[in-house]
Parts: sequence; structure tokens; C-alpha cells
Amino acid sequence: MAFVRSNLRNDFGDPIGEARSCRRESALFDFSFLECARLQGPDALGIVENFVRRPLASLASGAIAYAVRTDPLGMALADLTVWRTAADTFEIMSGRREDIADLMACASARVEIVEVTEDRAVFAVQGPGALAVLGKIGCDEVVAGLSYFRFAQVKLSGVPCVIGRLGYTGEAGFEILVPHSESHRIWSQLARYSKPAGFVAMDTLRIEAGFVLFANEFKLSVSPAEVGLQQFRADQIVKKSLELVSFQAEAAHLSLPWAGPASLERPEEPGVIAITSACNSVIANRILGLGFVAMSTADNALLHDPSGKFREIRRVPRPFYDHLKGRPRQPWS
Repeated sequence: MAFVRSNLRNDFGDPIGEARSCRRESALFDFSFLECARLQGPDALGIVENFVRRPLASLASGAIAYAVRTDPLGMALADLTVWRTAADTFEIMSGRREDIADLMACASARVEIVEVTEDRAVFAVQGPGALAVLGKIGCDEVVAGLSYFRFAQVKLSGVPCVIGRLGYTGEAGFEILVPHSESHRIWSQLARYSKPAGFVAMDTLRIEAGFVLFANEFKLSVSPAEVGLQQFRADQIVKKSLELVSFQAEAAHLSLPWAGPASLERPEEPGVIAITSACNSVIANRILGLGFVAMSTADNALLHDPSGKFREIRRVPRPFYDHLKGRPRQPWS
């Protein structure tokens, strides 16, 4: 599974401070590694629904849907977002190059599919101060009124942009689609008011929020149900013998960003954990991570890492941060 981070630096010199800034004020991320394709035409809806195996006829223009793509055996490959820009026009954004290539092969006389990755940059401003940051460079009441997983076309410093109310940190925030020709200028202006942050901070924040990274959590062969994402699938096949959990642990050394080994085995015995992600959490003040355990594992069990990398592994609530999952959805104060 390809995952290219060419546009995303590991850090800007202070990964802990970058993560803390997102929790307390705001942080600015470059998500331009995301691949994107636009579908337009009478068959666009059917192709998108077949691609993500989720009914989307009721998805309104200006709304975003979260989806999970699977292989022929029903195992998770990638998570994506679907943006409906008009009745017969959709954009799909994914971290996997393969997804966009597969979409391009679906073009026909009744649907035009074009790749738009190179035409834009994708920035994210996340944190309780995100709306105030955008207000500094010209966003209006339309952005302030956006509900979760909605987007609108607005101008930032006179530049036409698309701004969506969503994010990857567990905080309220926005993703901003900027014309490539104006990306440097918009980034520079946003960076005046929001702390630039890199992949280590993003990885830490999403682990605290219990969000998956497909290149990590889907490295193990797991179903959407085992990842806790079955609600985003229309099929009724529920393959579930594992559960994705959050954990705290100790380790002699943790290089960042950290990811599990290239090959992982599904844990069959109760108490064994296949660790897929780990970070030095700002919120937990120790190592926090995600991994899979057998469904029969007791909640209070001391977990065992077969690799020996982690010790004193204990399950904690997932998500570890914002248990009610209300923070990204709450009204702006």
C-alpha cells in the first residue's frame, strides 16, 4: 500500500509543541499528499457507490461522506472522503495512489474522470482557534456556519478556495483546497496565525483521537467491522474476531513517527496484541498506541506484544481523547 508523504514534513522543529498547539490553539498542516479525482456525468453516482460500497444518493451537494474501500475478500484497504460538488459531480480523496488509478479506469462515455491532485494543495487548520485563524485572512459567516462534514466555496485573501469542516486530530477544524498556483501565498498567510505542524504531531493527535491511518492499521488484514468502521459500509458481511483498541505502554526507545513491522500476524490468543501505531502522547504523558486484540480478551488484561518492543501494555478507552467524540462537532465558541 503506497503512502507518499512528500508534502508532509515530519516536524517543524518541535513536534511536541506542535501537537500541544493544536490542542490549545491551532496548528497548520500540509495534507497535499492526498490524491484526488473528480467524476462528472450521469454514471458518476453509480461508479462512486460501487467503488466505496456505500449508498450516496442522499448525500447533498456541499456534503462530505467518509467511506472505506475493501478488497474482494472484504478486508480494509483504505479510508477515503467523497465530496459531492453537484448532482452529478463528485471528488474522491485518498492517501493511496492505487485508489485514484482504479477510479481513472472507470471512465466512459457517460462519466468523465480527471485527476486533480496536481492542480491544488490541501491544507488543514485544526484546533479550537481554527475559525479565528481563517477569519484573519478573509473567511466569512459561511465558513463559521459550516456543520461537520460540510464544505463551501469561499475566498481567502481573494483566492477562490474550497473549505471543508472536518479533520484528523479530534479537534474542530477545516481542510482547505487551494489552487496550486496560490498555495505558497496562502500557506504563508495561514502560518502567520497558526503554528505549522508536521507528520509526527498529526500522527500523535490522530492516535489520541482513535483515528486509523490506513498504512498502519490496514497493514494487518482486517475487516471494516474489526476497525470499528462497519457503519460506513452497505454490505451486511460482518467479519469480526478482532477489535481495534487503544493502549498505554512502556518501551526503551520510541523513534518517531513509529509504525509496526511490514508484516503482522493476526492475534489469535486472548491477551496478545498486534500493535499498529504508537506515539509519545501529549495528553497521556506516556506512550499511547493502537493495536488489535482477540475479541475474547478481557478489558483489564495485561497485553503481550510478541515483538517484545512494548511492555506493561494496558488497554485504555478508545478514543483516549474526547471519549464522546463531540469535540469536532461542537459549535464554535
